[in-house]
Amino acid sequence: MKPRHESDTSREEILARRAERLAATTSDDKPRRIAAQVALVGAGAQRLGIPVEVLREIVPMPDITALPGLPRWLLGITHVRGEIVGVVDLASILGAGGERAGAMAVVQGTGGPLGLSVESVLGFRDIYEDELSAQMKADSQRPIQAMTKDLVAIIDVERLPVAYGEGESPRAGTRAITD
Repeated sequence: MKPRHESDTSREEILARRAERLAATTSDDKPRRIAAQVALVGAGAQRLGIPVEVLREIVPMPDITALPGLPRWLLGITHVRGEIVGVVDLASILGAGGERAGAMAVVQGTGGPLGLSVESVLGFRDIYEDELSAQMKADSQRPIQAMTKDLVAIIDVERLPVAYGEGESPRAGTRAITD
């Protein structure tokens, strides 16, 4: 064991004083408030958040039965746990384009369950109020509730075009969310 030198002692004293100052520092930061808890999914080039309060489940993409006369963003119907569910192409609604969907998020809309086709499931996330972009506020023309600063669009299920009536296409404002 090597003998203690004066520099070792002074270093420990400096570190102890520094630790005391840091411990005594009061934080002016307010506690962060959660604005939404979301399931993160990918649709086209978009990262989207589906609020967990409307999310029933996420399942592998089932077989879909196409029906004649549907708009291109309404893929058809499928069965999930004995219920008939309409399936919406989320990337198409948002004008994001994309690859073949690998999963379907089943959400509870006002008219019942609705399937949202997504390319990938990225996990779950808490969105805090300070993460929301001040530039992107809720817009009645888009099915987007809010946008985070790191460009996660939070979906508003009630604004999806299936609520606009049968056979109608999404409004022009729903094409892109980063205009």
